[in-house]
Amino acid sequence: MGSSLPKAVDCTVMERHGSKQFQVGVAEMNGWRGSMEDAHVIHLEDKGGYFGILDGHGGGQCSKWCAKRFHETLHAQGLPADDAAAKSLCLTIDQAYLDTGTPSGSTGAMCVIRPPTKQGETYKIHVINVGDSRVLLSKADGTMIAGPGTDGGLTTDHKPDHPSERERIYRTGGTVEEAMGGVYRVNGDLAVSRCFGDADYKRTGGPGQEDRPVTANPEMGHFECNGSDFILVVCDGVSEGNFPNAQVCQLAAKVLRETGGDAAAAAEAICFKSVEMESKDNISAMIILLGPATNQTAVSPGKSSEFHPGSLIGTHSSDYVEAYTAMCVRGGVTFAEAAAMRYAVLVGRQGTAKQEAFWWVQKKCRQSYIERLLACENGPTHDFVDGTRLCLTCWYCIKLF
Repeated sequence: MGSSLPKAVDCTVMERHGSKQFQVGVAEMNGWRGSMEDAHVIHLEDKGGYFGILDGHGGGQCSKWCAKRFHETLHAQGLPADDAAAKSLCLTIDQAYLDTGTPSGSTGAMCVIRPPTKQGETYKIHVINVGDSRVLLSKADGTMIAGPGTDGGLTTDHKPDHPSERERIYRTGGTVEEAMGGVYRVNGDLAVSRCFGDADYKRTGGPGQEDRPVTANPEMGHFECNGSDFILVVCDGVSEGNFPNAQVCQLAAKVLRETGGDAAAAAEAICFKSVEMESKDNISAMIILLGPATNQTAVSPGKSSEFHPGSLIGTHSSDYVEAYTAMCVRGGVTFAEAAAMRYAVLVGRQGTAKQEAFWWVQKKCRQSYIERLLACENGPTHDFVDGTRLCLTCWYCIKLF
């Protein structure tokens, strides 16, 4: 999981990509992690598009490097035509990264989407999955179109205790051990069984890249959908807390309706909700709407980016400031510019510092927690029956108000 900050860095970096075939929005949030390790791939062609979230671990080197190599390869070679081409793409990129000798690893939930070539045909979705991030399919009303994967998704999480994953791990010289919290890990350490990078888990077995304890060999699936449906690609930070796939689809559809189809705003809402539902990981979400981007759609033709400053309450921590500043760099702004943007938000609310503090508590805490805070006269010094220890900072914010 990596280091955790005293407060979640909840600023967001958003991108919008529009083409003749798609309207795409993606949002990234650092969250509680010590640094942001996610990356993404969006490659658009007239004949379709390639979309993916790369969720790094052990550092952000692998996800960043692989995302760049995916862009370069797709630009040079075009979309993979079939399962064999997609497998070759993933394994070639994985080997190239391993050859650099750089540490860290990354999962990758990806898909190729091809529009109809004739009237009356459906969109074709080629799912390409390495690890435990997810691809979901939803109707416009937010009803998840259930697939064969984890929690009704189109992808199955590649965990070491999955029977077929476990068989490969032991057959190729690895082990599966149950660690603290009931999490199963390859060789007692890695909590996923397929990923890019992570050379230490690819030293036994072989000779093929598929026959290693941990492999970047993608699991694939083929699906169809209508033009009114939409596709989501999310990192495992979305599903880490108490946020089922079906609820992710419902929230995305709700925000899409409220914003006139702003896929980036819907992706951002998923990030915030994931933190609210107790995710402690980096969070990335991508939403792909089917149909052309125009000057009248919320996602216009071309590419644009946007930075939302979030809260700055955690700036008493140098680790928080470092993580926040790194997100500013991703968003193309300086820390000072982000602080000025936050100030403008507060002035726009015409609120006081006390009101801002209470707003923050309302945003971070459930109503039941706020009621308990109000009942604490001398601070939250005890544990409640559900095991939740109230935050002293939140209590001070309540008293300020």
